[in-house]
Amino acid sequence: MLKPEIRKIVILGAGRLAVNLSMAIHKKGYDIVEVCNRTESKGKRLAWKLKAMYIPEPAMITPDADLYILAVSDTAIPLLLDRIKTGNRLIIHTSGSVKMDVLREVSENFGVIYPSQTFTDHKLLRFRNVPLCIEASSGKNLLLLKSFAGSLSEKVYTINSDQRRILHLSAVFASNFTNFMVAISQELLLENGMDFRILEPIIRQTAGNASSDDVFKMQTGPAVREDRETIREHLQLLSNHPDYKEIYDLITRNIIQRKKKS
Repeated sequence: MLKPEIRKIVILGAGRLAVNLSMAIHKKGYDIVEVCNRTESKGKRLAWKLKAMYIPEPAMITPDADLYILAVSDTAIPLLLDRIKTGNRLIIHTSGSVKMDVLREVSENFGVIYPSQTFTDHKLLRFRNVPLCIEASSGKNLLLLKSFAGSLSEKVYTINSDQRRILHLSAVFASNFTNFMVAISQELLLENGMDFRILEPIIRQTAGNASSDDVFKMQTGPAVREDRETIREHLQLLSNHPDYKEIYDLITRNIIQRKKKS
């Protein structure tokens, strides 16, 4: 049953996160009354899916919603805050690295719901499995956001702004950097006439190893074995890719150092 305190919601943004989050909210029966986005085509498309009204300018959004969600880039948050008026209504952002207190200038009631997940344009994620990290300006608002977030996901965590920034940094290593490493692998195989699908089993196995209580104990490869001959050969093979060679060398040296400390 929906909490009576949150009935009318305004979404600001229409990017990957905004689409996934707003669709999850819509499916749970909340009334998203407006979608505000600077790109009209994307904003109207999302508003149509949500049966909401498209608003072209932040200054034009309704002042009587129960919750305002800033699902935009970090750099866009201060720009929006200069242009919206919500009175003392509850307003939240969804950033991993922006402190909660930036919202204090527009309302006494504010908070954060940060989805610790990467989103794509290809398909909507099942939000029940997306970790939602929350923070609020008061105990009352925290309870309200905890109930709201809990209606969307089975994984709700209460963390502060400093913890959230560390979580965001960790996610960059775990997801963004990992994806780039896989992209390098794909490039090396394709330019040498091989099918990238050869690596799919080892990628799945590596992802499965991440559930270990001590992930580094699952480390394999020439660096953890200190196989200097293989390492030299790999560096030689990367002669035509000096940037990748530098990455390989740096990570290899760090693995060796970590192994010696363990």
